[in-house]
Order: sequence, then structure tokens, then C-alpha cells
Amino acid sequence: MDFMPVLVYDDGETTRRVPLRGGVTIGRSSDNDVVLRDFSVSRKHAEVDEIDGIFKIRDKNSTNGVKVNDTFVTVANISPGDLVTIGNFELEVCDSVAESTGMTSGTFLRPLSEFNNDFGLEGDPSGVEPGVEESERGRVFMILAQVAKTLIQVEDLAPVLDKVMDVVFDHLKVDRGFIVLFDEAGEPGLELFRARELDEGGTPEVPISRTILDLVAGQKVAILTHDAQADERFESGQSIRIHQIRSAMCTPLWHRERVIGVIYVDSPLHVGSFSATDLDLLTALGNYAAVAIERAQLNERIRAEQAVRDRLVRYHSPAVIEAVLARPEREEAVVTLRETSILFADIVGFTARCETSPPEEIAAFLNQFFSLAADAVFEFGGTLDKFIGDAVMAFWGAPLPQDDHAERAVRSALLLMEGLEGWNAKRKAAGEDPVSVRVAIHSGPVVVGDIGSATRVDYTVLGNTVNVAARLEGSVAKPGQIVIGETTQAAVAHVFETEHLGDVPLKGLSRKIAVYLVTPPGGSK
Repeated sequence: MDFMPVLVYDDGETTRRVPLRGGVTIGRSSDNDVVLRDFSVSRKHAEVDEIDGIFKIRDKNSTNGVKVNDTFVTVANISPGDLVTIGNFELEVCDSVAESTGMTSGTFLRPLSEFNNDFGLEGDPSGVEPGVEESERGRVFMILAQVAKTLIQVEDLAPVLDKVMDVVFDHLKVDRGFIVLFDEAGEPGLELFRARELDEGGTPEVPISRTILDLVAGQKVAILTHDAQADERFESGQSIRIHQIRSAMCTPLWHRERVIGVIYVDSPLHVGSFSATDLDLLTALGNYAAVAIERAQLNERIRAEQAVRDRLVRYHSPAVIEAVLARPEREEAVVTLRETSILFADIVGFTARCETSPPEEIAAFLNQFFSLAADAVFEFGGTLDKFIGDAVMAFWGAPLPQDDHAERAVRSALLLMEGLEGWNAKRKAAGEDPVSVRVAIHSGPVVVGDIGSATRVDYTVLGNTVNVAARLEGSVAKPGQIVIGETTQAAVAHVFETEHLGDVPLKGLSRKIAVYLVTPPGGSK
């Protein structure tokens, strides 16, 4: 060769010429012979070899590849007149007097790992690569500092998404913006759409390409396309053709290597609307936004769990509440069939007491009794169904199955009677009359769940087992007694002493039912 070929390219407003020789390296890092300062160029993008005067360019596993005369190559001969495309740059192989042909548009991918290093988001921020212009980085950081102050004050998801989109429309020349979040199964869902101009009453179309979405989320890259219609990688994307997607950017919502969604913006009528700095801003915003979104979603889960806890605490013991909340399957059928034990406890002579006492004394009296009864029910993992006047209804075996529900119910009844003795001792010392209670328990199948009307529901039980327990308490049990039905007695006979009171008829039953008296440990029948 009797001439020295050169690579000619534009670097901003400067046209640069680098003599072509063996060993010339091309990339974004400052230690290359040809330094191309743009995110679309890998640090070590390509290298030129010379063998017997023949020059070959070799792709060094770059992200966006190498083109020679508009064809992607791994290794190719190059000579004067050839056009090499690397990232967002065109480099012309010329003799010493050739001129450059400038820069073209295209579609470029930027891995998040490279962005982290360039902007100091991982490791030592002082190690930012010189390839990122200080003025551009300063602008991005200035905007993000304002964003961080705003997002940290917002706790709900919808306002967080609105604030993120405000930043997008304030600082980028976009026509449309979309925020998509992935559910637990990884399926995308549109959370927010905004357009600069939208026909009144019109329904916005969602032109997000699933091809772009999968690429961004799957490979953890940010995408800038100056004209998606002209990119062969998106030829299979129907939505790109249908919606005529031109200039667009898409970046993952990412935090600690986890992608929870994407921010997508576009300008469907214009080619080349966005710059590398625009993608830098959108990519950094994706990181800040993901942190704020995860925080908002966590707040929503905490509030939802607190609502469940507040509802459960009305009915269940603390141990049952924790067990329910700890289960992975929180959604149950509205109603279900369960084997349970039902308890009714009723104050003897309450009507007469009401006739001789002022209302405030009756209220205080009932509060003391109900507290005593609730403590006894919760002590053995029971569910407090309701207070009925001066009576208490409770059950065991739901919402969590309890194989020993009958034993738990009897132990709660015995604890209630024991607590009643202590309360009566205090009442006697205060010169007040003693309180007597009747208790009945019956075991069997019930329907349990949220039952009620469209405007009010209660977690309760229904069925013949409930009816039998109520009638045993009202018709059979005497003051100070714990009476149990035959099914309960069969379940606890090996634990408690019982006395058969006979077979009694109950309203609504076609046969008599065997009834038993529970003997308190160490007590008299």
C-alpha cells in the first residue's frame, strides 16, 4: 500500500482522523486509540488488525455490534470507501483527504451494569469513567436530587407514579409516557398513562411493544431508538408496525438487580427525538422510581395487613391472629364447612339486675363479665363470635382447624368459672351480690365465614350445632353448671370427668340428645 488510510468520524463538533494501522482499538474507555464517548459504545468495542496490508475489523463482544456498510459483522475486511458503524457513530475508511459522512440514527441498548459504573451508582462514585461528560452528569444528578426529595415524602403508590411522570414530562421532549409494573407472576400491567395531547373523551391506545418490554426486562438494558421502524431487531414486533413507533426510550424500574417494571416514553411522529443524555436521565430515574414504588407497595401491604389484623382482633385470640397472618394462602372461601365446638355462656338473673341498677352500672358490670369471658376464650385459641345481651357466644375449630377443639372449649369454660369465683370474691368484699353463669357446649359441623348482607357482614357460624348449644344453655344448664352435648362428651371423656344427666328432648330435634355435666377438677358435682 502506498497510502495511509485513516478512520474519519465526527466527535461532537469536531471531525477526527485516526491513522489506520494494526492494533488500533475502538471503544468508550479513554485508553482506546479511537475514543467514542457515548453509551451506545462498549468500553472495548472493536479492534483493527493488519495482515499483509489487509485491514480487518473485529467485534470484541460488544453490546450493540459492529456494522460494515450497514451489515452486522464479527470480522470483516475494510478498505477506503467502507463505512463502519459503531454504536451511534459512523467511521469512514478514507485516504488522507477524505471527509466524514457524519452520524446516523438507530437503536441502542445500554446494560444497567455499564450505567451503574458510569454514574457511580455502584461502588466508589469517584470512579466515574471520563467518557461521561461532567455537564451531562451534573444535569442528571441535579434533577435526580430534586426527584429524591419529592419521592421520599410520598407514601402511596399513585402519587409516586404521578411524580415520576411529572419529571419525565418536565425534562424530556416526550409525547406519551407509560409506567408498567410486573405482578408476582411476572405479567405486565399498565399502571399509568399520560399524553401531552389527548382527544377529549378518547380512549388512549397502549402502543408499548412486548418485544421491547421483554428485551428491557429480560436483559436488564435501557433502550433508545431513533426509529424503531428501521431496526431489524424489531421486525417481529407487530405493535411497533401497527402503532408506527418511531423515537422511543424504555428503561427498567430496577433496584438491587431486581426489575419490577418499566418506564416507556415515545414520540410517535418524530425520528431522533431523544439523546444519550435523555436516556441517562430516564435510566437513573428508573432506579429512583423503583425504590419509591417498592416503598409505596410495602406501605400498601402493611396497611392491608393491619386492616386484616384489626378485623381479626375483634374475634380471635392473638395466637390465632398470628397463625392466620402467617399462612401463605390468605384468601379463603367466603364460607366453608368445619368441625367446631360452640360455647354459650349466660348470666343468671340479668333481667332482674337491670330493673334495679342504673344504666351506667349495668354497662360497667357487663364490661367486666365480657372481659372475663373473652380472656377465657382467647386463652385456648377460641374465636369470639358475638355478645348477645348478657350472653357470650364463642367457637373453636375455625378459622384454623383444631383437632382438639372440644377440649379447648371445655378448658375455656372451666377457666371462665374459675375467673368468676375470683370476681365474686371481690364483689363480696365490696358488698355486692355474686354473679352466676350457665355454660353449654356442643360439637359438630357448622358453616363458618363472612355471613351477612351487602352492607354488613360478620365472621360467624351457622348450623344445627349452634342451635343445639344455645338450647342446652337455655333449657338444660343450671346456674354454675357446664353442660355439654353427647358429641363433645365423646371427644373429651378421656380428659374430663362427666356425669350423664339423661337424654333430653330439644326443640327442633326429632330425637332426644344425651347431655352431660362437666365436673370441675377437685370440685363437687
